[in-house]
Amino acid sequence: MSEILCPHCARNVAQATGAAFCPFCGGALGTAVKNPESDDVRALLAKVDALDSPVKKHELLMAALEQYPESLAVAEEVLFLGRLYERSARRLDFSVIKSYLLMIYLEPETFMPETIAQMRTELFSHPDLQRCLRLSDDQDAYLSHYLTKLSAQFIELFLRGSSKYMRRFFGIGMDSRAPRYLATPASRMLAAMQADTLLTPEQRALLMHAFYKAFSTQLSGETQWLSKEMQERGVVLR
Repeated sequence: MSEILCPHCARNVAQATGAAFCPFCGGALGTAVKNPESDDVRALLAKVDALDSPVKKHELLMAALEQYPESLAVAEEVLFLGRLYERSARRLDFSVIKSYLLMIYLEPETFMPETIAQMRTELFSHPDLQRCLRLSDDQDAYLSHYLTKLSAQFIELFLRGSSKYMRRFFGIGMDSRAPRYLATPASRMLAAMQADTLLTPEQRALLMHAFYKAFSTQLSGETQWLSKEMQERGVVLR
């Protein structure tokens, strides 16, 4: 089901709707958290959440968009579903996963320049995102929420979930060492974001802060190794 994340600590504050401050970090929520959705919308999203098939999820969400065109929760479900409904059993294609867009900052060498440009544009300008921004009372807060949630999903799937970045011994992951192991790829991503002059300064700052916050939340606040690597790479959060 759709979540609403605190724009400061990235924790789910859906149950704190109407609160002025995040119950976890105390950060101001402002108008980032909208009024509760109707019972009908919540029931529909529960049905979506219960489905295993991305194709069926997409079909139900498309119908929901027509029925509830002013629902930010429905629009956000569409946004984060991405193109998952296009996945094929015949070939592995991670690009259907929405958070894969951030791979341009982790492994840019694996993409053609035109593909990087397309993914960068989608990151900030996709019609599904624009729909959510129009429905949000506070577009800056929503954009921060979106980038933080996207970063959290990327870290979980493509950093923590990767044997390339998470060392394994006899097939066993060492989760307790994740903050140390993932500091290197995460700092490399932050450095690449900082160096991406095709983003506006505001976009770079927002993306970097969102990614850092997501890393801190996903790794239980253990950012000492990441901070050290950032310093060595000259990465500065502005």
